[in-house]
Amino acid sequence: MKFCIIGYPVKHSISPKLYNEYFKKARMNHSYDMKEIPPELFGSEIEKVLEEYDGFNVTIPHKERMMKYIEPSEEAKAIKAVNCVYKGKGYNTDWLGVLKSLETVEVEEPAVVVGAGGAARALIYALLQKGVKDIWVTNRTLEKARNLEFPVQVFSFDQLEEMVKKARSFFNATSVGMKGERFNISEDSLRDLNLVYDVIYFDTPLVTTAKKLGIRYVIKGNLMFYYQAMENLKIWGIFVEGNFYEVFKEVLG
Repeated sequence: MKFCIIGYPVKHSISPKLYNEYFKKARMNHSYDMKEIPPELFGSEIEKVLEEYDGFNVTIPHKERMMKYIEPSEEAKAIKAVNCVYKGKGYNTDWLGVLKSLETVEVEEPAVVVGAGGAARALIYALLQKGVKDIWVTNRTLEKARNLEFPVQVFSFDQLEEMVKKARSFFNATSVGMKGERFNISEDSLRDLNLVYDVIYFDTPLVTTAKKLGIRYVIKGNLMFYYQAMENLKIWGIFVEGNFYEVFKEVLG
């Protein structure tokens, strides 16, 4: 079977290496490519992808616009974002990645979430499924946060530091930190948090600071990515647990 990841940009993605190494290890005759699709060409290019590939992953900025080209699962409908496609049906495995990565963690409230895109929606959905009720959301584009349609409180981005001071859990669901950027939050404001969670799968300045401060739970996106990728393979019908765990450890550590 043929698989790929679509996004823009997508060159940074570790998915092709991960899945191709897994196919090799599991002795499966499948392939996994990457397709960079600029937003303005999405309509024409996605039809080719749907025709050419058995399944694929969807990343930024296409998770939301993918909805109208496939039949979405119930969870994808609720989240309004798709990150996994198989035979014309769209799924959201991001929320399961978040939920499973928090399995042994107590998410104390209030919980601050930064972001209002596909990743943030999956994260908020997972928190709600986990029973977290007091969720505070902020985003640079306030209107996007107000349109989330989840039972959350919305704050303007310039209130972030004040929000964090009063919070117990902090979730970054944006790309801030991917290129070494920092949130404008002092270490003192972070100090009393019980949990810091960053969807980026390497050590960002936020994660590094949280570890330095000795915050009880510091979780980066590689754990979410592990469970999310596992769910993708299950949907595609090609999951072998031992092989995948070994390959994941080799590729992401």
